[in-house]
Amino acid sequence: MADERPPVFIESAALDIGWRDETLNLSELIFRTVKRAIDETPDGIRGIESVVLAAHDLVDGRSLSSMVTAPAAGAYLRDEIRYGDDGAAAFAAAVVRIEAGECTRSIVAAWGRASEHDVDAVSRKLFDPLFQGPLGLDELQVSALRAQAWAQAGGRRDDHARAATRRRDAAAANPRAVRGPTRPVAGTYPLTREDLPVWADIAVAVVLSSKSGPVRVKGMGQASEPYAIGDRDLARMTSARKAAEGALREAGLSPSELDLFEVDGLTLMDEAILLEAVGLAPEGQGLAVLAHDKRVNASGGSAAGYCAPTMGLARIVEATLQIQGRAGAIQQPGVRRALAVGSSLVAAQTHTAIVLEAA
Repeated sequence: MADERPPVFIESAALDIGWRDETLNLSELIFRTVKRAIDETPDGIRGIESVVLAAHDLVDGRSLSSMVTAPAAGAYLRDEIRYGDDGAAAFAAAVVRIEAGECTRSIVAAWGRASEHDVDAVSRKLFDPLFQGPLGLDELQVSALRAQAWAQAGGRRDDHARAATRRRDAAAANPRAVRGPTRPVAGTYPLTREDLPVWADIAVAVVLSSKSGPVRVKGMGQASEPYAIGDRDLARMTSARKAAEGALREAGLSPSELDLFEVDGLTLMDEAILLEAVGLAPEGQGLAVLAHDKRVNASGGSAAGYCAPTMGLARIVEATLQIQGRAGAIQQPGVRRALAVGSSLVAAQTHTAIVLEAA
């Protein structure tokens, strides 16, 4: 990052993925996860001045949800900002606040319980009510449209089965992945059962600091596409490409210099197309990279558990744990630099890319 801006470090990270834990209400789940992240830092809660949240009222099932849940995330008597969007965007906002000198330490937290809301109904509510809403569009249907556009543009499905198997096996080995059956997911052609995410209840938190930490934020990028689905190039995810280019340019690195990639896609096909967008796979070859490159989504991606708006921050945490050598059974050798990419609502309109490096 530019020399005139202060460095920003990740002090700690925590991730909780499960399903319908009736022993915890939402505030208790948030508190447990955030407390775990705080307890792993040298200074604990002392000196934390800012809290940036990624939470969505429709997902939480109440209006102004952060009025109830923010205190559990450490926001009581602290400056708080809430994003109704992806956790990676909240992470980027927290980093910028530290770089601007507004604070020196910050909590970033995101959560969502798929077991407590109608995922498809929430998804449909996010589309334009006049032109797209009457079509009954949801996020999975846009993913299917994207997969069709990719195939028509020359995308190769030769490695689809192997990519799906590797993704499933990685999720099974991930100690943080959801276990057991969750709510069934209904797919749309050409998506198959193996392409679909696994709904989960997720809480995730990191503590950022301008002082020190085991992982440094080396570069960031963010870009958006048009809101209207018909105005986007679905087969190419141009916002992901621009976000990754910005993050890598700021970090002074190329994709070949990175040791790990954690990318957020709702489905296997979204992950494959996103890999092409960020420059790790040639156009049309995303599935081949997913099938054979162990640096990519060692966590299992959306097969390990999925619930918006947590996923971008979850990808950042998985990358952080890999750099720290704390990823458990899915730990990859020699990870010092990683790229994490988060996809926002609506249907991956905005992407946030973060380059992380061992400090």
